[in-house]
Amino acid sequence: MRYRLVAFDMDGTLLLAKSCWRIIHQRFGTIEEARKNLWAYESGLIDYREFMRRDIALWRPKPTIDEIKSILSSYTLAPNVRQLVGEIIRRGFQTAIITGGLDVLANEVARELGIPHVIANGLELDGSGHLTGEGILRVEPRHKDENLAQLAEALGISLEECVAVGDGKYDVSFLKKAGLGVAVGKDPELGRIADVVIEDFDHFPRLLDYLRK
Repeated sequence: MRYRLVAFDMDGTLLLAKSCWRIIHQRFGTIEEARKNLWAYESGLIDYREFMRRDIALWRPKPTIDEIKSILSSYTLAPNVRQLVGEIIRRGFQTAIITGGLDVLANEVARELGIPHVIANGLELDGSGHLTGEGILRVEPRHKDENLAQLAEALGISLEECVAVGDGKYDVSFLKKAGLGVAVGKDPELGRIADVVIEDFDHFPRLLDYLRK
């Protein structure tokens, strides 16, 4: 199979941090309240739109988008990500980020790495640039497969020609949908369904070998 598109999760995959949402909560001192929201979402008591609404409501007083960008600006790429993505692009693959994280960070990461396609969630703003308290839902974390399918169709690429790279339980549907699913790290649920498991991007030559097949 000649693969044409490599789509990456962001948090915990391209970035060392497991959640950009958590980084913001750490700054506002709202980690414990945020855990309750995540539990409610994972238990099926609320949907992801409500989860976003509840999480954003914890950030008081309402910040500006520039404040959020500043909080997220000190992100750290995972080791060897820059080399891996650069080599993938050099070899002619399309690349994308598909994440349940925030677009203000995903767009910056994409610019740094030269990734042209980004699908991520957003923050609604008022006329003065302050958060309104509403999120803009584009990626439901458990259903990244739907975003991958939409992107592949838009690019004229079959799902069998897609590679999905992720690190955690929310990436299960994402990896299952792609022609090649790559799990990074040691998440047991993801490892069971992945076609390829690599511990980290120190092993990126092995991943490049699979892309040649």
